[in-house]
Amino acid sequence: MHASALSKHYLELARKPVNDSNFAGDDIRYSSEYELLEAELAKAGALHQTTGIDWQKVREGSEVLLASLSKDLRAAAWLTWSLFQRESFAGLQAGLSLLQYLCSNHWDELHPRKPRTRAAAINWLLPRLEQTFSEDVPVGEQLPLFRSLAEQLHALEQCLSGHLGEDAPLLLPLCRQLDGMVKRASQGQAQPGTVGAAIAQVKQVASQVFAPGSTIENDKEALKAVRNLQEQARPLTAWWLKQRTSDLRPLRLARTLLWLSIDSLPEHNSEQITALRGVPADKLASYRERFAQGQYADLLVDLENSTARAPFWLDGQRLAWECLQELDAAQAMREVEIQLALFLQRVPRLEELCFHDGTPFADAETRAWISGQVMPHVQPTTAARQEEPPVAGTLQPSWELALQEAVPLLRKDGLKPAVQQLKQGLAR
Repeated sequence: MHASALSKHYLELARKPVNDSNFAGDDIRYSSEYELLEAELAKAGALHQTTGIDWQKVREGSEVLLASLSKDLRAAAWLTWSLFQRESFAGLQAGLSLLQYLCSNHWDELHPRKPRTRAAAINWLLPRLEQTFSEDVPVGEQLPLFRSLAEQLHALEQCLSGHLGEDAPLLLPLCRQLDGMVKRASQGQAQPGTVGAAIAQVKQVASQVFAPGSTIENDKEALKAVRNLQEQARPLTAWWLKQRTSDLRPLRLARTLLWLSIDSLPEHNSEQITALRGVPADKLASYRERFAQGQYADLLVDLENSTARAPFWLDGQRLAWECLQELDAAQAMREVEIQLALFLQRVPRLEELCFHDGTPFADAETRAWISGQVMPHVQPTTAARQEEPPVAGTLQPSWELALQEAVPLLRKDGLKPAVQQLKQGLAR
């Protein structure tokens, strides 16, 4: 279907009442048709699902629902995204046209009725749109289409802001981003031309061809699948942490995927130097500053995003642990300790290596933390030996006594007081 015909078709769908006496129909949240669409969309998050989402099925189901059952914003958002999946940006333009018309002309009649649920419907679509426009997009090849997209997004943003106020989805940054892309393309800058258009088309087709159900034939494809899982997990782990910073699931999932394929030390020279690059110095300084300012929850989200791309940055693991400590999340702290302990047990001496510029994977504080707080999880217990009464005339070594005094302090007050306690104990 041609782009203009596509938009016309879905605009007519938006304008047509469900029936003569009721424009928007009834709330169909618990209908079988709605639940079938939910089940299809849920395939994206199902761990044991072997097939990907059938976007044509979502498109057809949403269209039937909107035409004959209910003018529902959730179904409209699903239809918009399914149209993009099947028809690329022409489909997205048609879907946004439908959404914008419904919100601007029939807001009081639409389903669902609750403003928060309406906002959630658009918020489901928003991160998908943000990801779409962050990739290589051949704007210059379809400039009129992208101008129309920008106009529709602005109209939708103004409409939602007027109705929802502070609870409105944050569409404005996306509007400005698209405005900039259109402006650059209209000035003849960064137009991708035929090659860019081909890349965008290949990406669109690949999203259908390389579905979760694709078979894996060799090690290279297996590694690619692991990397895809890592990429797909990042938005989920970030969302989990934003909901509850003490949630164990994002910490466990991120570290499992991060270290899943690492079974040996990276290549290094006799001075323990690798060719790997660490986290940029300005980012490290920013992290330290934010920690000092007490921004523990927000910093943790950003740290988890950084560590998910830096498997050997052990200082980052300690800093995440310290954020959790400040947030009084004891179980989450333990999760970080155990996951790191299992990794270091599998790859011994990793903490002794350095990045390409000589910066250690683990600085002195991190190595002390690993020794005192992490590795005991996988080392033989000394409880039985400690329960035995000391032989008359013998004393425990001073370093062991100092360590026993410092470890409880580490969990209670943090690393620096514990290290200070350890130094004082050794000096006695």
